[in-house]
Amino acid sequence: MQYTSGTTSKPKGVLLTHANYIYGGEVMAKAMRVLPSDRHLVVLPLFHAGAQLHAFLPMLLAGGSVALMERFSATRFVDQAIRHEATLAALFAAPIRMLLAQPPSPRDGQTRLRAISYAQNITPRQWDEWHARFGARLMQIWGMTETMSLPLMHPLDLLPKPLAMGMPVLGYECKVVDERGGEVAPGTVGELIVAGVPGQSLMKGYFKNDAATAEALRDGWLHTGDQAYMDDEGWFFFVDRKKDMIKRAGENVSASEVEDALKQHPAVFDAAVVAIPDPIRDQAIKAYVIVAEGAAATAAELTGWCRERLSSFKVPETIEFRDAFPRTSVGKIQKHLF
Repeated sequence: MQYTSGTTSKPKGVLLTHANYIYGGEVMAKAMRVLPSDRHLVVLPLFHAGAQLHAFLPMLLAGGSVALMERFSATRFVDQAIRHEATLAALFAAPIRMLLAQPPSPRDGQTRLRAISYAQNITPRQWDEWHARFGARLMQIWGMTETMSLPLMHPLDLLPKPLAMGMPVLGYECKVVDERGGEVAPGTVGELIVAGVPGQSLMKGYFKNDAATAEALRDGWLHTGDQAYMDDEGWFFFVDRKKDMIKRAGENVSASEVEDALKQHPAVFDAAVVAIPDPIRDQAIKAYVIVAEGAAATAAELTGWCRERLSSFKVPETIEFRDAFPRTSVGKIQKHLF
């Protein structure tokens, strides 16, 4: 049993089977072309699917090896990769930004890393900077504790789309639907749902929570609660968690869209956007911002930056600066703790 991340609500226990682990490990091993000669640098906690499924299980199934670190360290990651001759790794967006925030070093490009899977978007500028410095191909993935495996991944053979979650992998069917469950046209935002087999490619259910299980697993489809869209070429793009959509004066605002606009500012290291009560507009938009080390920015400057890039109803009313955000063990922001 693993628990959901708890970024928007109380974590739920997810019931997983041995078949879930074997299935997910095989999918990941084939997507990353794992060989017995590969070594995975494991820096994520072992109680999380990222370390268990994206790192350890593929190596076990392919006869490769792992270098198991006590924890992720931005200052030690490159030296660890070099010392242990690692060829693969798994990260999240937050650790990637932490690595990019380190002073550049000639050693950045001296690792044997050939591919790094990661979840959550980074900006195109960060994507380019990563590959210029580290060389190792970033491979964005999408999955949930409820899928155990990864239904969407970046194919290594295709030209990458830095902002896409990926394309469906063998054994999964993914589609975007409206509130009535009808599939929507490419480019249209809706809920991402995933077809699979409970206890094999999807979770068996939630621990002691039949109501939540019935709500999530319907007619062979997992209803993810993630808002997404698919483009004309079959790539899927994340928009927001359904619970993170802000209702402002009758308009739906994606918190992720506002966060992405803020992160493009050269002084912004990270940003989190939430809804706060508003007696007139139902909800107002508040942004929390961490400024990059050695940089400076004001609330007025960032508001103006957003106004140049977003529709007026998406611009945050309030910006609060923080030194750090409440996070899960793998770096996901816990918005419900703001």
